[in-house]
Amino acid sequence: MTLSHPDKLLWPAAGVTKAGLAAYYEAVADRLLPALADRPLTLVRANDGVDGERFFQKNLPRSAPASLRRHEVWTETSGRTVSYALVDDVDDLRWLAGQNAVELHPWFSRVDRADRADLLAFDLDPSGPQPPVTVAAHRLRETLGDLGLSALVKTSGKRGLHLYVPVERRYDHGFLRGFCLAVARACAARHPDDLTVEMRKADRGDRLLIDWSRAGQAQTLAAPYSPRVHPAATVSTPLAWEEVTDDLDPTAFTVHTVPQRADPWATAPAPHRLEAAAAALTEAGFPPVDRSPRARTTVG
Repeated sequence: MTLSHPDKLLWPAAGVTKAGLAAYYEAVADRLLPALADRPLTLVRANDGVDGERFFQKNLPRSAPASLRRHEVWTETSGRTVSYALVDDVDDLRWLAGQNAVELHPWFSRVDRADRADLLAFDLDPSGPQPPVTVAAHRLRETLGDLGLSALVKTSGKRGLHLYVPVERRYDHGFLRGFCLAVARACAARHPDDLTVEMRKADRGDRLLIDWSRAGQAQTLAAPYSPRVHPAATVSTPLAWEEVTDDLDPTAFTVHTVPQRADPWATAPAPHRLEAAAAALTEAGFPPVDRSPRARTTVG
């Protein structure tokens, strides 16, 4: 597939062109494609580069190639059918580069069972310098470990960290969001001066947010190995837990450096069942109950 305007600068400060983005996607395809497989995709496009206007795109343009698979979803809010991209191969990734797709945000469920996610995600979003996000990640990992759950960790590509827990595809979105909230509450209760589950900024103070809300229908985060809208052309990069230290520098992981890294997620934990963990949370006073992210929680 031929790229139009291959020399267009998408990340001017980092010197990354459209051709450079395509080359990056091809270099990490063996790791990126499994993270996207059969997952409806939302794009962040930057037709004038990351310093210009950017926009989210769910609905594929009519000009998209017929070879690109679609997943169609009727949306009540907009009263129309949205046609999401499904990315299968390097040609699809190259087309995305041609569309100036500088971020890739897949669902946490796959199209054959779109109502059953296979990943839980926690987004650690720092409000200030304390606690360090790396400390918060280890605290959340400890809480999950006490529940018998193994977590993967990656950079957000910006200031935060993302933790993923593989789960069996047997739980609906309401249960999973309530479960994530219960885990986050249990962790925040151990460190109430530093961590919070409150989604409203006015309720957080200087505490670091454990964002538990990503288990809802069609929720997304930047994919592992997705570039990010950051001047340094950073990448949301899978990490080994040994790398999650106080001197971790997310800006060191870029489209220039990440292809040379080994994949610390090459051996992922098996998907978990959650019944025992849910029972332990309930016994500890944190029953999994779904709640809208717009509402205040019962624990700060």
